[in-house]
Formats: sequence, structure tokens, C-alpha cells
Amino acid sequence: MRNVLIVDDEPKQREGLARFIPWESYGFVVAGTAANAFEALDKHKELQPSLMVVDIRMPGMDGLELVQALRKVDPKLHILILSGYADFEYAKRAISERADGYLLKPVDEDEMVTYLERIQAACVREQEEEALGREAASWNREVLVQSLLKGSAPLTPGLLNKAEHLGMLWKEYQMLVIELFPPEHAAPETVEQVLRRTADWFEQGGRGIGTVVQSQVNIVLRTPLSHEQLREEARHELQHLLGSSFCFTAAIGSKVLQLTDLHRSYMEAKELIRNKFYFDNGRILHEPLTLPIDAVGEGLDLSALEEQMYYALDIGNGTQLKSLIRNYGQTLVTQGQTEQEIKRKFAELMTQLLTKLSLRQSEDFEGLKGYTEQFAQLYQQHSIYSLYEHLDQMLNCALHQGGSRTKEQEVKNMLDLIHRNYSDNLKLETLAGIFNYNSAYLGKLFKNATGEYFNTYLDKVRIEQAKKYLQEGMKVYQVAEKVGYTNVDYFHSKFRKYVGTSPSVYRKGAANE
Repeated sequence: MRNVLIVDDEPKQREGLARFIPWESYGFVVAGTAANAFEALDKHKELQPSLMVVDIRMPGMDGLELVQALRKVDPKLHILILSGYADFEYAKRAISERADGYLLKPVDEDEMVTYLERIQAACVREQEEEALGREAASWNREVLVQSLLKGSAPLTPGLLNKAEHLGMLWKEYQMLVIELFPPEHAAPETVEQVLRRTADWFEQGGRGIGTVVQSQVNIVLRTPLSHEQLREEARHELQHLLGSSFCFTAAIGSKVLQLTDLHRSYMEAKELIRNKFYFDNGRILHEPLTLPIDAVGEGLDLSALEEQMYYALDIGNGTQLKSLIRNYGQTLVTQGQTEQEIKRKFAELMTQLLTKLSLRQSEDFEGLKGYTEQFAQLYQQHSIYSLYEHLDQMLNCALHQGGSRTKEQEVKNMLDLIHRNYSDNLKLETLAGIFNYNSAYLGKLFKNATGEYFNTYLDKVRIEQAKKYLQEGMKVYQVAEKVGYTNVDYFHSKFRKYVGTSPSVYRKGAANE
């Protein structure tokens, strides 16, 4: 509905026009009335009407003087003049002030309706023309911005004239590049609408000029985000604009003073946003850029972490798994691994963990075949933090398939783990971390339950397995390696301690039986 303001010093005329003309049937609504020209000027500011119906004769300032004053502030306003008698001179002056019509009192409803239909059609045309004008200006700005970002627009008088015409001659400039990450099943048209809405938001607020390229919004900022408070404000506003469905990472280049230097600011922002994988969502990256490297990731051994993750998965310790996954990722970041290298390493790790676990679990465990889609999604994660969450979900699935374990079963779990992994480099300290116990306390718990120290129990399990392999005719050095002893002499001493003879003698005796 378009607002109408009725101006007449006679109350009956104001009330009659507001009540008896079917305004709403023709797309109008009476937003207010005024008893004189001065009140009308105030109401015009407040109500911003599309149409004013003005009495020609009023005390203080007459209708034509009011129209002249209105034309100075609102050239597009539609006006109908009312008069109590026919006066050709008044009519002529009204036409010269571009009034839309001249009506005699009492107003004929059919005549007023004819004017309303004509004015409504004119308003529609004006809206369409304004929209086309805005679109043309926006298109021209986008073309200019694109050529500036490519670095293909030299600083010439013609460029400066074009920039001035498009309202782009500013004191300073800065490029802001925003990359959006839509929900997995978002329709392409929805994504396009969000991208366009983001660009428009900067334009409508007078903050800059936006262009959309694939999944990125490139903004030429009028006011650079030169300190942390401005960046934080922009970050919060973007989060509010995009909501929880769309994630984003943004980056800003350096502040520049010349339009032709926008290309440099743009390339700097693009270079920064290449590091988006290492940061959580909703960040605005800027120089100097420091990767979020946790001190925990420094000096850790990947092989040891992989071993601990397998044991944690094997005994069902989901909390420890989450911590180990993040330590593993931080170690890769510390080593300077790229996004694709990190994803590949995690994919290989998950393959090894699930394959190894499938060999130890029941028939209900699906192994790798149940994780095809999740492996594909692993490579689609846009940040290391979303990658961690995805890996947590994969491992949780494995934990649920493997069955849950209660605290009362922890010693039984340790024994089971020893019997199945005796060939590994098992240490009490490693298991203590997996079970979330102090190593001294876990050793005491183990001895109370088994009557043996951890290392003694492990040695006995290894020697029993070694006896089986020797009975099968395997060579001593092969058996030593197979049961977890890297040093053959050390294996000899352990074997003699628990069996009372050397491995070679035992092997010969078994062969002669």
C-alpha cells in the first residue's frame, strides 16, 4: 500500500475524503491528515507519502506555496489539488508545479478514482525504472570492480571519471573476501540467494561494493577493518546475517589509497584465505597471520599416537580418542603439512584403525565397508576443526559396533589387550594414558587382580606364544621378533628365565618329540 496524506483546513473535508473514497481498492492507504501547510510539511517528513491531496486555500501558506516547498525536497511526490471553486489561473499554476490533477469540491468519487488509477500506474512505472537504474549502476560497478581485481584497469582520467560517476572515489579502499560453506544438501538457488544477500548487505549499508564469484563474495570496503574491534564487529554482523546454516571464513588485504591498487589488496586476501583450513569457522584472517598451533602438538611422535589411538579404540575409550585425534592433527600442522596431506594422513590412519579393529571384533563389526560415504565426506571438510568432528563421528560408530565396556571390566580389557597385542611395544605408561590412570596406580590395580607385575605378565604371555612358534619350527630370531622382542639376546635371557632352557634347545627338543 502507498501512503496518502490529506491536507485541508476544514475537518469535515479531511474526514470525508479519508472515509468515503475506497483508497485501499486502488493500492493506497490514508496514513494521516494535516490541518495546514506547516503541519503538512512535518507529516511529509514523518510519513513519506507517495500521494498528497492538498486544499488550494489555507491560512498562513496556501496550497500552491506548499506544493512549491514540497517539490524542493521530494520531486517525485504525486499531488492532487483541491479547490472550492473553478479558477483557471489556479489550475494553470497547479499544472506548472507538476500536480497530477485539479479537483473541485465536493470531490466526485469517480473522478478521484480515475486519478488514483493513473497515479498508481505511474508509481509502478517509476519503481520499475528505479530498479532498472539501480541494477544498471550495480552492473556497471561490478564490471569496474572485476576489471580492477584482475589488475587490467590502468589509472587513467577515464577510469577516474567512471569511478566518480559510480560513486567509487573514496579516500581509501580494502578488499574483503568471504568464502561461504553451505549445508550439505542446500539447493544451488538458495546458495546463490545467500551469496547475493551478503553482497547487497554491504552495498545497502554504504559499506562497500560487492561482487559474487562462485562460492565467494568479494567486497570493496569503503572503511578498512584496520583494527581488531572493527573486525570483531564485522565478524558478528556476518554471523548474524548468515545464521547457523552457512559457515564462512573471510580475509582482508592491506589498505590501499588508489583504485588500481585494489588488485594487490585482493591478491593478499586470496592468499590469506588459502589458510582457511587451519582455522575454525567465522574468522576474518588478516596479516600478520599466525597458524593456531597448539604447543601440545610439538615433539609428539605420530607412530606412538597411532598406537595409542588403536588401543583407545580397542578398549572403547571415546574421550581419550578425541584427545588423541586432536594431538595427531596438531602434530601434522606443526610439521607444516598441507590441507590435502593432512586429510590423506587421517584417511590412512582411519583405514588402519578400522581394518585392525575389524580383525579383533565380532562378526557384527562392519569394518571398512560401512564407512565408504564417511571416507568421501572426510575429504570435503573445510576446516581441521570440522575434520576432527567428522572423525569423532566415525570413531563413535566403531565404538558402538564394538560394544561398550564398563569400568569393572578394565583389568579384563587390559589382559585381553595384552593377549591380542603382545607383539607390540606395550608399555604400562601407554596403557595408563589410554585408561586415564596414573601409571603407578594402574600397575597396582593390575597386580592386585593378577598377582603379577605388568611386565612380568607380559613376558610370560610372550614366552608362551614363543614356545608355540618354536614348536612349529620357526627360527629363533623370527620368533623373538614375532612376540615383541627386538633384541634376540634379550629374548634368550627371558626365555631361559621362564622356561629353564634356551630357545634353540627347546626348539630341538620339540622337533625330536
